[in-house]
Amino acid sequence: MCEQKISKQTNPQTTNPQLRVYIANLCKYNQGELTGGWLNLPATHDEIQAFLKNQVELNNLHEEYAIHDFESDFRLGEYENLYDLNLLAVMLEQMSEHEKAIAAAYCSANSLKDTLSILNTCKQIDELFYVELDANAWGSREEKLGYAIVDEFDSELKMALEQCKLGAGFCAYDYFDFEKYGRDIALSEGYFASDELFIFYVSDIDVKLYTVREIKDELCDARLEEV
Repeated sequence: MCEQKISKQTNPQTTNPQLRVYIANLCKYNQGELTGGWLNLPATHDEIQAFLKNQVELNNLHEEYAIHDFESDFRLGEYENLYDLNLLAVMLEQMSEHEKAIAAAYCSANSLKDTLSILNTCKQIDELFYVELDANAWGSREEKLGYAIVDEFDSELKMALEQCKLGAGFCAYDYFDFEKYGRDIALSEGYFASDELFIFYVSDIDVKLYTVREIKDELCDARLEEV
């Protein structure tokens, strides 16, 4: 096992990175030598080729590489295809920070770290049915979920609670057990993807629906093409 530390030096590329991956020469690593470097993605096909040749020192004798570290909101597998990751980086460029956070939470909660599943999650992000919670607000996650459901989705229940007057200026809404209500929903209708996100089971994402080729053709970005 190679015990050298991976340098965090800045990659000289000027692109605004969506992903940063440390690519190691796998053959040399298995021989106890750390050869590789950090790559910012997205990058052009030529930039990736030059990086693999010059920094990772891939050649006919050393053809395999591995991802030994990464900087990303998504967990990435060690042996993911670098060009597929570049496709993911291009897709992330086209998403808002909010959309990327939702996709990352979904992937984390469902233990998705292969590139194809992450790509499909990002592409189908609008198919998710979820409730956002304020992680800094007072109360348990279940209580915050209960409030969010009543206030944002169940207008009939909210109106009924507010119209049920209990005297002294109070109504049933003031005494309603939002934590228990939220707990019942969490047990039967979905799951907490994070402290800020609850996803309903009715969300429909097929993580194998689109192939890498289909997504690449739809994005139609010059950086993804072999020159």
